[in-house]
Amino acid sequence: MFTLLAPLALAAAALLAIPVIIHLLKPKRVRTMPFSSLRWLRTSQHKLSRRIQWHQVLLFLLRAAFLLLLVFALAKPIFSTSGRRHFTERFIVLDVSRSMNYEQPGKDSPFVQAKKIARALLAQGLPGDRATVLLTANKTVALGPLAEDPTRYVARLEAARTGLGDTDLSSALAVVRPMLAAPRPNTRAELVFLTDNHQGSWSQRAVAGFLENLPVPVSVQIVDVGPSAPRNAWIADARPIESDGKRYLHARIGASGNEPQERTVRVKQLAGLGDVFQKVTLAPGTFAEVSLPVPADYDTTGKVAELVLEPRDALPDDDQFWLNLDARAAAVRVLLLEPETTQIETLQPGFHLRMALEVLSQGEAGATQISRRRPEAVTAGEFASADVVVMANVAHLSDDRLLALENRVQAGAGLLLFLGPAVQPPFYNTKLHNPSRPTGSLLPRPLLQINQGSMAQFTRIDWTHPLLTPLQDPTFGDFARVRARTFYNFGDAPTGSPIQVLAWFGDTAPALLEQSFGAGRVLVVNSTANDEWSDLPRRNCFVPLMDQMLNRLTRARLARSFQAGDLVSFVLPGLGKNATATLTAPGGRTLTPILQPLGNELSVRLDSADESGVYSLRASGDSGNTRLNFIVHAGRGDSTVNKADAETLRAWWGKTTCDIIHPDPSAKPDAAVAGGRVLLWPWLLALGALVLCAEMYFVHQLCPVMNPAVAGSTVAQYGILAPTTKAEVVS
Repeated sequence: MFTLLAPLALAAAALLAIPVIIHLLKPKRVRTMPFSSLRWLRTSQHKLSRRIQWHQVLLFLLRAAFLLLLVFALAKPIFSTSGRRHFTERFIVLDVSRSMNYEQPGKDSPFVQAKKIARALLAQGLPGDRATVLLTANKTVALGPLAEDPTRYVARLEAARTGLGDTDLSSALAVVRPMLAAPRPNTRAELVFLTDNHQGSWSQRAVAGFLENLPVPVSVQIVDVGPSAPRNAWIADARPIESDGKRYLHARIGASGNEPQERTVRVKQLAGLGDVFQKVTLAPGTFAEVSLPVPADYDTTGKVAELVLEPRDALPDDDQFWLNLDARAAAVRVLLLEPETTQIETLQPGFHLRMALEVLSQGEAGATQISRRRPEAVTAGEFASADVVVMANVAHLSDDRLLALENRVQAGAGLLLFLGPAVQPPFYNTKLHNPSRPTGSLLPRPLLQINQGSMAQFTRIDWTHPLLTPLQDPTFGDFARVRARTFYNFGDAPTGSPIQVLAWFGDTAPALLEQSFGAGRVLVVNSTANDEWSDLPRRNCFVPLMDQMLNRLTRARLARSFQAGDLVSFVLPGLGKNATATLTAPGGRTLTPILQPLGNELSVRLDSADESGVYSLRASGDSGNTRLNFIVHAGRGDSTVNKADAETLRAWWGKTTCDIIHPDPSAKPDAAVAGGRVLLWPWLLALGALVLCAEMYFVHQLCPVMNPAVAGSTVAQYGILAPTTKAEVVS
């Protein structure tokens, strides 16, 4: 099979016609000039000398051949002897998450290996194939459309860098699917994932949705460039706590791998505190709790503590954790809205939830303050003072209370929404969910009918999400075993919505949803806050889950701490609507945040934070100036570097061919990919060079202008085949 990757380049061959046309159109006039000395000579036969000599024709042909070969090489012809009768649409998915920077002594990082293989893949397409490159971390970006000459993407591929986000290979499927909506006839798709293939990188639902009614056959290659036995330790979380009149920096340290690790947790960047550290033994698959003491009289105003793991490991981004001590709160104020449906304590809608919050309060003195109100009795002022609002089986709210709730969440508070039998779908679908602006609603999706009867379990859990990652724990790891008897079905999410579904009930309905709302965040649990609809409140994971939810809903506002990939948004205190602000990134760059009026306050937003560390904000307004810090952490979803199970992945892809390849890092990159085509343009360039050399030789040997020695030779008079014995001398 033969084809051209750049057929438009053949148009340059038309330039060869220009000198020929000029020669043909040029008038050929002969002027006769009388010469007196010859008038008396004997009349002889006159003949006109030929204007074009044979060597001129030869030189023209050589030069034309050189230009044609050059033009043909620019068209990039390729040839294949393959008997294949179909075309391939190849999608090269390059993992650019932070775990691809895993350091291996004496070896290239997985990211460097993956880029080499990607370059080889771009040069391996057969005639008629098309390819493109997708860069994937927690989001996916395509370098361009499918192209028959994908080498155009090499420069952008070389410029690609890893980020701070976690791996979500399934996000690439949402980008690939529209590119296959109108396939060419006789076409197949091929997906090549270049990744370290962590177990949290895939979503079964995304794979199933991609394969459903796919218009072309597809095959999958997973090229695992990661280490065969990775190990890592990381600081999963940290917070200041007070207990028995003492102050601590409490950290949770996670580990993965095949053997225990001995590490040291040390506090840095706290002037006057001294050397505070603690050694810890980390068992794979578990979390260790570390409490580092801080003097009760130590002034934390304006200070940020940096916790580090020593010595650093092969994935150092998660060995650091910054803690904003200046922004810590004495307590998280929780406003619980719970209808009074019964006098029996254990049957009340928020009973299990209140028990979990009380346990958390006992563990950290004063860490959580709970205010319990009936929905019809709550006031707008109580919304304004809450850090987290919890609605447990609430039927509806009046318009003024709903407005106060929206304003509070938009200003940075969190909303935790539990459904239940008292919920009134008309209120939820027209008030909490606004059909005219679904992305700006407290309820991310509309409620449909109630699903009840058969038991359903949590599936498609997004373990890479920071809310759920700590629940991958052997002790509290029964989150995946939750069973539900009753739950709501939801409507579809709007296009371009920031809604994330963190877990599902089977293949039916979302079980846990999250979305941003202004400077705040909303979490929706598709179950009751007691055990009426599911056994979640009776699971070991319930208290840790509530702890993570409160931390997730309040951290952005109280601790001004964000994760890479999250929207950075918080409220500036007391500066008015006309404030201006500048940001200084950890590396010293100056950034300009987006300022938005939010009631009587001002919201600060930064859409992209590509550095981890402490950002310094300086703002000035009508009422004065302020300076504060906020923190951006690298994602923790990739910290668990355990490999995805090969058989599970193949089962998720079903009948689709799914090959998992482990390339040899010492081998050539093209050894990991399938070849089969022959590039003809290097041979054409070589042949063109030979033709050019021949042209130069004949110019020197046969042209009288270049070589006067041949002017009187036999060759010049009779041609290159004339016998030398009959040579005549021209006088």
